[in-house]
Formats: sequence, C-alpha cells, structure tokens
Amino acid sequence: MSDNLNYEQLSSEYNLLMNVLEVSVSKHLADEHFTCIWANDYYYQMIRYSKEEYEARFHNHPDEFFANNPEGWQIITEKVRASIANRENSCTAYIPMLYPNGEKYWVKLKSVYTDEYIDGCRVSYTTMTDITEMMQTRLEKEQHFQRVFEQVSQEQDMLMSALNVSVSKHLMDEHFTCIRANEFYYQLIGYTKEECHSIFHDHVDEFFANNPDSWNILHKKIEATIADNDDSYSVFLPMYYPNGSVYWVKLVGFFTDEYIDGRQVTYATMVNVTDMLQIQKERTIAYDNIPGFIVKYRVTPDSLLMLEASDRIRNLFDVKDPSSADPLRVLAPESRELMQEQFSHLRSREHFEATLHMKDKSDQDRWFQASFSCIDTIAADPVYLAVFIDITDVTVLRELRCKLEERTEMLNNALDKAEKANLAKSDFLSRMSHDIRTPMNAIVGMTKIAFSHIKEPEKMEDCLKKIELSSQHLLSLINDVLDMSKIESGKITPNISPMLLPELIENVVIIMQPDIKAKNQQFSVRLQNVIHENIYCDALRLRQAFINILSNACKFTPMGGSIAMDIEERAAEEADRAVYTFTFSDTGIGINPEFVDKIFDAFSREYDSRMEQAEGTGLGMAITKKVMDMLGGSVSVESQVGRGTTFTVVLPVQVGRITPAGIQLPHARVLIVDADREVCESSSRFLGECGISADWAASGHEALSKVEEAHASGWDYRAVILDGQLTDISGVDTARLIREKTGDASPTLAISAYDWSDIEPEAKAAGVRGFLQKPLFRSTLAASLKKYLLDQDADQTEDVQKQSFDFTGKTFLLADDNELNREIAEVLLTSTGAAIDSVCNGFQCVEKFAGSPEDYYNLILMDIQMPQMNGYTATQKIRELSRSDARTVPILAMTADAFSEDIEAAMAVGMNAHLAKPLDINLVIRTISRFLNR
Repeated sequence: MSDNLNYEQLSSEYNLLMNVLEVSVSKHLADEHFTCIWANDYYYQMIRYSKEEYEARFHNHPDEFFANNPEGWQIITEKVRASIANRENSCTAYIPMLYPNGEKYWVKLKSVYTDEYIDGCRVSYTTMTDITEMMQTRLEKEQHFQRVFEQVSQEQDMLMSALNVSVSKHLMDEHFTCIRANEFYYQLIGYTKEECHSIFHDHVDEFFANNPDSWNILHKKIEATIADNDDSYSVFLPMYYPNGSVYWVKLVGFFTDEYIDGRQVTYATMVNVTDMLQIQKERTIAYDNIPGFIVKYRVTPDSLLMLEASDRIRNLFDVKDPSSADPLRVLAPESRELMQEQFSHLRSREHFEATLHMKDKSDQDRWFQASFSCIDTIAADPVYLAVFIDITDVTVLRELRCKLEERTEMLNNALDKAEKANLAKSDFLSRMSHDIRTPMNAIVGMTKIAFSHIKEPEKMEDCLKKIELSSQHLLSLINDVLDMSKIESGKITPNISPMLLPELIENVVIIMQPDIKAKNQQFSVRLQNVIHENIYCDALRLRQAFINILSNACKFTPMGGSIAMDIEERAAEEADRAVYTFTFSDTGIGINPEFVDKIFDAFSREYDSRMEQAEGTGLGMAITKKVMDMLGGSVSVESQVGRGTTFTVVLPVQVGRITPAGIQLPHARVLIVDADREVCESSSRFLGECGISADWAASGHEALSKVEEAHASGWDYRAVILDGQLTDISGVDTARLIREKTGDASPTLAISAYDWSDIEPEAKAAGVRGFLQKPLFRSTLAASLKKYLLDQDADQTEDVQKQSFDFTGKTFLLADDNELNREIAEVLLTSTGAAIDSVCNGFQCVEKFAGSPEDYYNLILMDIQMPQMNGYTATQKIRELSRSDARTVPILAMTADAFSEDIEAAMAVGMNAHLAKPLDINLVIRTISRFLNR
C-alpha cells in the first residue's frame, strides 16, 4: 500500500514538473494507431483538446488526431519505422502540427522504447516541446539566405549576360553534361534552354554531333589539362548556329573541388570572338599589304627590344629572329640619334611620329614614316606598336593611301550594314518565336496523342483536325512574316466573310489547351445570351487576337490559377447586326499601373521580378489592338497587381440568320449537369425552346437524386449531359452511378469538357456514349442530341459546303526534286481522278513535255528550286518550244519561295499562277479547276 502511494506521489510530482517545464509526456502502444494510454496535463494543453475531447473524438488514437495533418503523421511513422528497423532505442523528429482552428505550430518529438509490453504491443514514452518560434526563426533565415543566394546568382547571371559572357556548369562525365547556364549561354549557342534539353538532353557531346572537329579539340584539351594536373584550360573553337553559319568562341574552363553523384564539377565561360578574329585577319591582310612593316617593341630603361615583327621586315633587312635583333642597327646615324633622344618620352608612354632613314639589306637608302603607339605594359615597361610606311616613292604611297582609305571606308560601311542586318534578323526572329511556338505546341502535342491512338479512327480524325487547324494558324503567321512589304506598309486588310462563332471558339480552345494543361490552370468559357452563331468577320484575325490575349493570360497566371472567357451578345440598332463582348479574365500577377497605358505599344514588355522573363515578340497586344481597330471593334484592359487582369473586346458585327435546331423529341426529357449555373440555365432554356423538357443540376449528387426521381416516376431521362469537372463527384463517377441506379432504363450519357482526352477511356468504360465540346453553344447541343438520340449527323451549314472536283481524263506533269513533296502532290491529285507524270528537275520536265504528243498534258506543276535546271528556266524553255500547246499549257509555280518578288518572277517567265508551300490542297484544286475550265 505504501509503495503504491509513493508511486502515485512520484507520478503526480513528475507530471507537475513536466507541466511547469511545459513538456508534454505521453505513453503509447506500438500498434497501428500508436494508441495513447496515458498523458500528462501539458500534453492536452499543447494539442488544445481536453482529455475528454481527445478520447471522445479520436479514441486516444494519434492516427485519427493526425487525419487532417497527413504530412505530420507521415514524418512520425517514417521515423518510428526507421528507428525500429535499425534496432534503435529512441527516435527524434520535428513535426508540423495543427491547432483545432487550423493554425500551424511545430514540436520536437522524442520517443523512447521500453521493454514493457501490453497486450503484445511494445510500450514507448514520448515527449513533445513547442519549437514553433525556433522553427519560424530558422525558416526566416533559410528564406533570407535563399533570397540572398538567388539575388547574387541572378545579379551574377545578369552581369555576365550584360558583358556578353556565357557561364555554364558541367559534370565531368562522358557527355560533359550542362547542369546550369546563364541566359547568354543559350543566346550564344543559338538554342533556347528548352530546346537544349529536348534536342540535346543537356549533353554537350550531342550538341557537337554536327561539329566533331570542335568536339575533338575540346575533348583533347580537357584530357591534356587533366594529364598535366592543371586546374584550368582555354581553347578557341569554331561553332555553328542552327542555320549553319559559323562563329568562333574562346572557351575557358576550370575545375572545382565540387562533386555531384561522384562526378567532378567544372565551370566554363565562353565569349564570341568572331569579330576579334575577323579584325585580326583584316589586320594581318592589311599588315601584309601595307608598303612597309609593323613591329612591336618593349621600351626598357636603356634599350629598345623587338618583340614581334611582320614578315616583310625579314625581306627588307635580313632579320632572321626579331627577338634577338638590334632594332637600331638598320637606322642611319641621324635617325639612330633621334630615337635615342626619344627614349624618355617613350618610357612615359607618349605617342611618337617621325620620318626615319634606314639602310636595307642591299645597302639601299629607304625612308619610312614611323608611328609609335603605346598599347600595353610588361613589368612597368611600355609596349609600343610601331607602323613603318615606306615613303621612298611618295607618289605610289599617296595612291596606296587613297586606296587604303577607300577600302577602309567600304569595309567599315559593309561591316556596319552587316551588324545592323544581323541585329535586325536576330531581334525579329526572337520576337516571332512566341507567336510561332503556341500553334507548334498544339501540333507536337496532338501528334503524340495521334500516335498513341493509332488504331482509333475517330480519335485519329479528331487529332488530325486539330493538327490541321494549328498548322493553318502557323502557316498564316509564316505567310505574314514572308511578305515583308505587306507588314511594313500596313497592307493587311480584313477578310470579312461568313464564319461560325462556335467553330472559332473551339479552335481557340484547342490551340490553348496544351499550355493551359501544362500549368494545371482552370479554364472556362461562359455564354450569355448568345443567340446568333453565324456572323460575318475575319476569322483568322479574330482568332489571332484571342490567342494573343489568352497566351498572355496563361503565361502570367501561376500554376493552378484560373482563366475565364465570357461571351455576351447584345442587340444593335440594325436588325442584322449585334454587338459581342468578349471578356478575358485571369487570376495572374497583374500589370503595374505605370505599364497599363503602354501595353498596346509595339515591342513593349514589362519586366516583373515575380515571374521569369517571358519570351515573345512584344507585338502581341499591339497586333491585337490593330486587329480590333481594323475590324471596327475595341480592346481595353483593367488590372490589379497580385489580383489579375481583365481584357475586354467589344466587336460589332453583321449576323446571319438563326438556323433552326431541327430536333423532334416531343416526349423526351434531358438533364443538364454543370457546376456553372449560367450553363445549366442557358442550355435548359434553349432545349425548352426546341420543345424538349429540360431539367438541370449543379452537382453530381443533385443529378443522381433527379435521375432516381425520374426513374421512380416512370418518365426517365432520355439523355444526361454531364460536366467533366463537377466539384463533388466527377462526371465519370456520376455516369457510373447513374448506370448502376437505372439499369436497363439508363439514359444516354454524354460528357461536356474543353478537353476530354485524359478521361475518354474511363468515361467510355462507365457507359458514356459521347462527348460535347465546351462551351455549350446552341448548335453544339442540337448536333449532339441529333447524333446520340436520333443517330443523325450534324447538318452542314449553308455557309460552309464541301465541293468535289473530278479531273478524270486529265494528265498533269509534276516537276519537283523532293521525293516526299512529289508523293504528297501525287496522292492528293490522283484522288481527283487525274493522271500524274512526275520528274525530278527542270531539265527532265522540258524533255518530258517536248517528247509528248501535243495537248497531251493539260497542266504543269513546277517547283522553282531544282538541280540541273530550275523552274524559271524550264518554263522559259517550254514556252520557246515550236509547238502549238507550248504557249498555252497552264504552268503553275508550286514552291516554298513565297516572297512577293518570287511571285512576280514566276509571272515574268511565263507561269500562270503561284502556289506557296506548304500546299493548301483545296486552293491547289480550285486553281487547277479555274485553268482547266477556261
């Protein structure tokens, strides 16, 4: 009895002591819950639950207590398992914890394992102390050091880039792998960081695959440096830009004591020395051609030492080794005395000019105009470059001087023009990369998807349509780039023609989806009172403007952010017109107020330290503004830093007639399920106008409830259209549950989404029959109901009709040196019924035509750039043939030469039309038909 009292007293005192010291002490079983079987008062104070609450809510199970804090529980379990596996008697961990109100705090937890067992479970004692303040201080220090490190790194990169110095960090492995580089490194080699990673995998040896000589030079230099136990090396290397042009770099590398994965780390710097080498080459040419010679001297306190000399000095004065020769030996006495008098001035680094009298190796008198300029210092001794011009024949000298001055001026002018042209080219190409990369990203992504669904015709067709769409957008950009005269003179005029608004929006969504998915951003398009879908506008320019705005929204919205596009139609004063408002809003970083007024200026770009510097031309918003002005609309912007940006486009357009839905389902019920109430209401309203009973639900649970009610009443839904991104239950899971609850009476299920490629297999497995492209325009709903409920294909619109051409009985002569281009043209043209004869160059084309009966060929398709004989010459030769059809047979240029002057050149030699590659087959066939029907 006494022992029990003493134990209880000791326990009470120990508990009191730990409470005073603010130390939590608890006793646990090593079971699956880590069950708490005893704890002191401070344990409950620390976690802010009373003992009774802890027992009632969590049943003394820490795993239930940590249910809302999986991070902390994972740390505890991993520590405990590791210590037990290592046969340790204790473990210590730093754990993030959550108070009941969600506030975060930190504890230091230490568990000690005992030899006591209860119900077969080992017992441990655990102490916890609050270290929140310590962890906060530590976190602040780490963040501070990280900011300082990033700032220093950024400033260093900026400094090196400003100095046009490439700095890169490499592993000494078989690839000389690049693990870090500053921005100028990628500018210097002509590839972006992403291209280096995707094309060369950051392997320098792969980068040098098309330049093996330079790689061998570098590789041998590094091996020699290692063999000599040196810590640095330098080498001059010829390099190649992506377009094949050559430039030279000086590469300096040095080894460090740092190792990563067992590989030594080396740093390398590179500078572009092309201009320097060119100057040296020009100097060498100039030095070798001047009427005289050049010498480099070191002026010591009592002598003049010759360091280097041009080759001509050997011929003039019989000097074999300039470094050991006496430079004053060849001077006549008066000139030697003059030079000796100038020693003190030369030591002071003063410029010196004089006419010097010398004797050549034939003992003939020569006079030279000498000019001494200090260019360097060696150990406090001035180093001079002296130019000696032979003025023995003054007349010849004057003529040479004039020619030298003329050539120097021509060289300077040519160099200036070349530098300006190079800068303009580089600047233009870098700015165009942004606009070109967006459709290219869609093409690459959809190509990969097509390869992965090669046996699914419908999926392949969808991918190919999207690739074609992006290709057309890319081609339109390239065509504008090529026709420079059109861009410079502002000759781009709007092409106002009938277009489908749903098709335009679908195209924009398809092009933007890869970038939006890559950043896991939420994207939505909302429709308000959009009644007219057939409008008259320039679809290409409008799409270009929308993509420019959405590309910026995607680029400057962080991962997981939101981007929304709202489309609203309002009536105009004229009956056949309407005003559309397109509102683009995002939750991005926003625009600084001082930049908002400049955003529509050409080449304007805001630098913001919150984001990496974005690539692009700086023309996107300027082009958007000009496009909207050209179309008679307007674009404005509102932004708040840290909150996001909203662009508003207002566009008045002529509208076409409203096409009737043409759906006959008088007793059908349709359920629209979408998290967006506006989508539900507008879709239900439209279906009601079509005579279809439509209900809607804003969640998966609500949809299930309505389906069950309809099934119980005996009037089941014929179709349920589910949002692919419901907030409570996914659209796929909702579809699966509807199937389970309705059995044989299951409605037709469809998923609406902006991109359903990720969920398509799972959705089909759940019983989903089809997919609808968001946003849900009226025509989209009508076409889907026809397809899935009436098994009817969507009607062709009156504005877009396919036209077939039949060239059966016609024979075309095709001349192209590229086998793949010939194959493409043959396959596309033979589908019209025409017979195709193909040749590889202009010479064969002339021979083939000349050897055929008159009027055998109905038309000739002629490439321009071909070996042996180009298309221009071949056309001239054909037109000169003495046969009746030589001057009348239509000859169409089919070439990648797409400048305006190329078109004029084709017409000048007798061609009838010009078709630019890549070929638009519809345009090709229409053009052929035009000439055949004359």
